[in-house]
Amino acid sequence: MIESPAARVAALSTGDLDIADYIPARDVAGLKGRGLTIDSTSAARSNFLQFDVGREQLPGVTDNAGNPIKNPFKDKRVREALRMATDRPFITDKILLGFGTAASQLFPAGLSGTSEKLAVERPNYEAAKALLSEAGFPDGFHVVLAGPTGRYPGDSESLQAVAQNWARIGVATQPVVAPFSVFATQRSNGAYPVWYGGCSGEAVTFCLKAVLASPDPDLGTGSINYGQYQNPAFDAMLAKATALEDGPAREAALAEATEFVMADDPIIPLYHFHLIVGHGQRVSSYAVHPRGWTTAMQALPSAE
Repeated sequence: MIESPAARVAALSTGDLDIADYIPARDVAGLKGRGLTIDSTSAARSNFLQFDVGREQLPGVTDNAGNPIKNPFKDKRVREALRMATDRPFITDKILLGFGTAASQLFPAGLSGTSEKLAVERPNYEAAKALLSEAGFPDGFHVVLAGPTGRYPGDSESLQAVAQNWARIGVATQPVVAPFSVFATQRSNGAYPVWYGGCSGEAVTFCLKAVLASPDPDLGTGSINYGQYQNPAFDAMLAKATALEDGPAREAALAEATEFVMADDPIIPLYHFHLIVGHGQRVSSYAVHPRGWTTAMQALPSAE
């Protein structure tokens, strides 16, 4: 196994590898220029911004004079305003270089249990400002936006882009990035008010339960619901949906539960990054798996 992306790209370029996975988007053009083939697909996962909605006051959140204020993220209108101001297509087009899909839910639309009705809208800064004012923040506020660097494609760069978006509606945002181990420890210690997160799983139900369901150790839900979001109505809808047998009724119930909870803006889905695989002439085609698995069975050898 070659862990370094740069080393994988180099080995593929020289012919030492027939197939290399997790190719950085920035290397795609160079590999194509050397006659190598690139295949990609949207990952069965999402990366998102997660709010702390549990505490009354948060570190890293102040008014414009630097004074602590009540937790703004308890108000759905604030969460909605920030979502409306977030330019997700910019992230996928400019930061991920087209190798990403702007997200409106936890798994890409079309996968089992997702909704076809949810769509990503372009930013509406004026409407977002109006919502903030309605929520009692006509002058905005200051907030720290935390995340890892180098953990996921576009992680730290996305935070910079979001900070610029939010500044346009009066929310002065300070991105704070750190190696994932440091970031994860600080997040667990409650050091951040809003942060970059991610989830993947065998099925969308895993992420619905882990990220959005109320934390309940006995039920095994909310394992990465670090923001302490709770929505009993959604919990009931999700439990009912997951109790159904596989089939159209279950798919519809999961989609309905997803639409219901995403309307409350508990998180801001950012994107589904694309899994990028390159291969040489000895491989005629390669089927990229949305879970990121790389096996010989996914490749067809060239007839040459």
